[in-house]
Amino acid sequence: MAMAGGSNEDEIIDAINITPMVDVILVLLVIFMVTANFLKKESININLPKVASADPNTSKSVQVALTRDGKILLEGQTITEEKLVAQLQRDLKFRPNMRLTLSADEKLSYGTIMKLMGVIRKSGVTRVALSVKK
Repeated sequence: MAMAGGSNEDEIIDAINITPMVDVILVLLVIFMVTANFLKKESININLPKVASADPNTSKSVQVALTRDGKILLEGQTITEEKLVAQLQRDLKFRPNMRLTLSADEKLSYGTIMKLMGVIRKSGVTRVALSVKK
């Protein structure tokens, strides 16, 4: 009679519970979606001028790029001159010795590059380096 009480240990499992597997897959999907936004960088097509030697410390500075068609990019994001000045002034408050590296296409005129350097100087940044290809 002890068996009549009903123990379910010997029953055959006829269904698989997939809920935990779906939960894990959804969590992984969310993680991949969030990190994909951080990994995506806009591809900037700039032909840098070539020189015999270059400064190896450009990775520690703020990156500003000027494309052949005149677009200004701050850390890979398109920005206007006014917003560039405002952003650099904000950054300069937290990093007074901030260094900026300017990358410009080699086909741009000297005047165009100097105009952007004037905008950068207007924001208060005094340490400006030009990016080149070694």
